[in-house]
Amino acid sequence: MAITLDPATEQRIQRELDRGHYASPAEVIAQALDLLEGEQEWLEISRSALNQRLEQSVAQIDRGEGIPGDQLLQVLAERRARA
Repeated sequence: MAITLDPATEQRIQRELDRGHYASPAEVIAQALDLLEGEQEWLEISRSALNQRLEQSVAQIDRGEGIPGDQLLQVLAERRARA
């Protein structure tokens, strides 16, 4: 596969090569792709965990276990102070 890079990207790759951490542009790109994949996996896991927590929170509210709006800021401040 042949790709064309803009000059700014070529300079970024060259900087990494100059630092001596990589032997070739292909290694720089492979590492960048590994990091991108890791970030995407982390985002997916985080999104799933957040959605699960939101569902739990909605269920708590439905059961009447929520914090009344006029007390919310006070409760959050108390929790921050304990942390």
